[in-house]
Amino acid sequence: MSSRQRKDSRSGGVVPTRAAEIETKLEAGPEVGIPQLRGRKQLVAVGLPEVGPAVDLHLDALYFDTAGLDLLRSRLTLRRRTGGDDAGWHLKLPGRPGSGRTEVRLPLDSSPTDAVPGVLADLVRGAARGRPLAPVARLENHRVVRRLRDAAGVERIEVADDAVVATSLLPGAGEPKRWRELEVEIIDGTVDQLTATVGVLRNAGATPSSSASKLGRALPDPPVPDWPSRKSAAVPVLTALVRHRDTLLRADRAVREEQPGSVGDFRRAVRRIQSVLQVYAALFDQGASQPVLTGLRRVDRVFGAARDLEVAQHRLDTELADEPEHYAHHAGAVLRAALSWRSAAARAEAAAAIDAPGYFDLLIALDDLLATPTVTKRGTRAATGELPALMRASWESLRTLADDALADPDNDVALHDVRRSAISLRYATEAVASALGDDAVVFAAALEEIQEVLGEHRDAVVAAQLLVDVTAEPATDGTAGFIFGRLHAVEQALAHGSVDDFADAWDRVEDGDLIAALDR
Repeated sequence: MSSRQRKDSRSGGVVPTRAAEIETKLEAGPEVGIPQLRGRKQLVAVGLPEVGPAVDLHLDALYFDTAGLDLLRSRLTLRRRTGGDDAGWHLKLPGRPGSGRTEVRLPLDSSPTDAVPGVLADLVRGAARGRPLAPVARLENHRVVRRLRDAAGVERIEVADDAVVATSLLPGAGEPKRWRELEVEIIDGTVDQLTATVGVLRNAGATPSSSASKLGRALPDPPVPDWPSRKSAAVPVLTALVRHRDTLLRADRAVREEQPGSVGDFRRAVRRIQSVLQVYAALFDQGASQPVLTGLRRVDRVFGAARDLEVAQHRLDTELADEPEHYAHHAGAVLRAALSWRSAAARAEAAAAIDAPGYFDLLIALDDLLATPTVTKRGTRAATGELPALMRASWESLRTLADDALADPDNDVALHDVRRSAISLRYATEAVASALGDDAVVFAAALEEIQEVLGEHRDAVVAAQLLVDVTAEPATDGTAGFIFGRLHAVEQALAHGSVDDFADAWDRVEDGDLIAALDR
């Protein structure tokens, strides 16, 4: 496990600790007993010969969510729990596929019982779609804990035997629900040790859990989305949009925590959703998708500015390393000072953008589109016929833009338009590749090459203009200006070279006739 802690005024002066959580949940009826674990052959084989004494605990947890259970839909759980050695506020964040969850913790005195600590409320604001958080369920749990130890007595795996009483606090809730559950969690052990322990319990009669969380079992099942038939063109598109929305919400949390790379991750998620809706617009009623697109474009512009500055600073720092050390050191200090306030302003604007009402309206509109999509007649037709036709229409638009740009290679705006169009078609193609097969994968890879060479052009143009702007500032003296001029020449050469690379890459895409393969 790993954790960190520092000061933060939104949680009584303490920022949450974090711990990785890798566990397996099992169900067990009253007839299922916990087998003898000490000295068991399967456990000894993975280094778990000993078991500590059983410990009885009473846990009482109040769970918080929006009235529409937005956090639960995003696989987040937020609770205030008393009892046990980890009493406090707990926010559980889902991991990527194949990885465990992260539990974010604060002590009980971080906030009154009925108010979520500010630092946790801020972290889930995007997942909550800006809606208020309130208690939605109470879970009381009689827990018996056994901890498996290695030969040196170090605790490696925890087995918790839970008797749960769950009371929904939502309007119209029925009687409390009761069930028994086993949780097997890594303390300081290995996945092999976890697997072996689960195997022993399965052999004793326990079965895989029917729910990913206790809260999910306690509350009503979410409504099933009203989608058309499985083979229709709209379904792979909607499936991709759900995946990209979840990615966007993960990036949203990372941006709020100012994690490295989070601005780029967020912007890519925005662009993927935007691309899918643009290329496959004919599958859906425009009244539902247009508000989403409008909101995406607004956020994309803001995050684009922040991302451009990040990329430019990295490029220029790398190029400064090739300049004479004495001059480069001074020029680097001037450059970093000039970029510092620009970057701070861009990050502040990005942070404000994801706390604005329009952003939450965008997320709600996207949820509505995915829950009850208004599908056109084309959206109900076979995916293998409609999707390639819409991709071909976007391809023809891209081809026109590329021809115009190649005819005027000094037109930076035209080249940027080609790049944006290639990105859009690439992301849209990747979104439905599972429905169209390997030809779609090959086509997307070719578009990615176009994106990369023109991305180099775009980054060089932005960096060159930034150098012009910084050189004109009063703080830039002759020494720094001289170095900036040299870097500007480098960026110009890179921009010109990338145009040649684009021409070569475009010839390969056209000669391959890759779009035609999708129609076969």
